[in-house]
Amino acid sequence: MRRWLVFALLLGLMISPSTVGAQGETKLESIHVELWSEYDQPTMLVINQFAVSKDTPLPTAVTMRFPKDANLVAVAVENNGGLFNKDFTGPVEQGNWQTITINAESYEPHRVEYYQPLTRDGNKRQFKYQWFGDYYVKEFTVAILVPADSTELITSPVLQNTAPSANGLTLSGTVTKEHLKMGSSFQFNLEYQRASEALTDTDQADQVQPVEPVGEDTPGRVSITNLPWIIGGFGLALILIALFSYWRSTRISEAKPHRRRRRQTEGEGEEQAYCHECGARANPEDRFCRTCGSRLRVE
Repeated sequence: MRRWLVFALLLGLMISPSTVGAQGETKLESIHVELWSEYDQPTMLVINQFAVSKDTPLPTAVTMRFPKDANLVAVAVENNGGLFNKDFTGPVEQGNWQTITINAESYEPHRVEYYQPLTRDGNKRQFKYQWFGDYYVKEFTVAILVPADSTELITSPVLQNTAPSANGLTLSGTVTKEHLKMGSSFQFNLEYQRASEALTDTDQADQVQPVEPVGEDTPGRVSITNLPWIIGGFGLALILIALFSYWRSTRISEAKPHRRRRRQTEGEGEEQAYCHECGARANPEDRFCRTCGSRLRVE
């Protein structure tokens, strides 16, 4: 018993430091945040892309935060130029925020996408992005995309460059920070004026209202809480139909022998004929006695 205890302690000492060290040494090579305002929904599409530093042993767990009122729509990893869905745990609510944890198994870029409401005051739109400094980041970039008819565009920090898109529908700009230490937070504020409600994605321009996430009250959706009642009701209906069919077949099978017994009773109830000369019994259809040959009296 003592040997097993010593072995377990040694194994724990060998494993624990490496595990804790791997978690504490997680570094990010880059974070690239894209903020697409009023693109395909009248909200802000946030595309948060990160890559794990090659100084970090793999696999490693990376936890990302986003606001509680945000609607998570995609978690993916880049592979050979394409994006593929990536498994994750969560979301887990923590106050006004949600967190998801991704098990990064490669140094390829990982992506987290969500929609977040804009703060509106008349024609004014406002938005704030917050980074809490959970990891060291070598290069942190924020890129914005706002409708081209936006006016009085203000950002903090100030954009390092701005330019209109080729189709003239949007304005873009970027700001970059380098070597953000673990524990160093970063905040980006965006504000602009706009009278129009048109979306910049022409394929979605006729959709003004945001797509609601699927929930218990979504039309056409069968709630999992009601499913047992639906299945139970269907089963009860099948049982009632089976009982009714059995009851009908039983009545029919019982009715047929009853009619046969009635005919037999009627036959047995007929009067018997006897010869008035010798008293021998005669059949109903006989006209002469089978014993003495006398004519039978037929009543």
